[in-house]
Amino acid sequence: MITRIFAFLFFVISFSSFAQTSTITLKIDSKEVSAGEVVCLNVSGSNFRRILSTQYSIQWDPTVLSYSGLTNFKLPYMTKENFGIQAVSKGTLTCMWIDNSLKGVNLIDDSSLYQVCFKVVGKSGGVSSIKFTQKPTPFESVNLEEKLVTIQPVSGNIKVK
Repeated sequence: MITRIFAFLFFVISFSSFAQTSTITLKIDSKEVSAGEVVCLNVSGSNFRRILSTQYSIQWDPTVLSYSGLTNFKLPYMTKENFGIQAVSKGTLTCMWIDNSLKGVNLIDDSSLYQVCFKVVGKSGGVSSIKFTQKPTPFESVNLEEKLVTIQPVSGNIKVK
């Protein structure tokens, strides 16, 4: 009988570990915008389950887009202080966020995490991809169980009208 109980518990524990999400998706919107306009793009997440922290970099073409700020923070404890803006003139923004409550954050899929804003400085017909990258800040996300979670990036772009 005890063997059956242990076998059952092993099955339940194994299955629950298998069912846990081990990848989050981070996505940046795409838009078509006229030269001279300021546009704010949603940075959203999916499969955000019991996440304690995440970090990454975002890159774009600085001849097409000029960084103008961050707004609409939706993650708990996220502020402008979570971002490195030292290289935005070169087209790079870094992000490092942690859930200071250490309870783990759950979000509905495709929830906006925040918005990143740009002034369109490129000419009509210009395009800039806006992509998540591991330089200079490598991808890393950790869940409540203190296990690494894979980041699946989905790039966006701006097309200049």
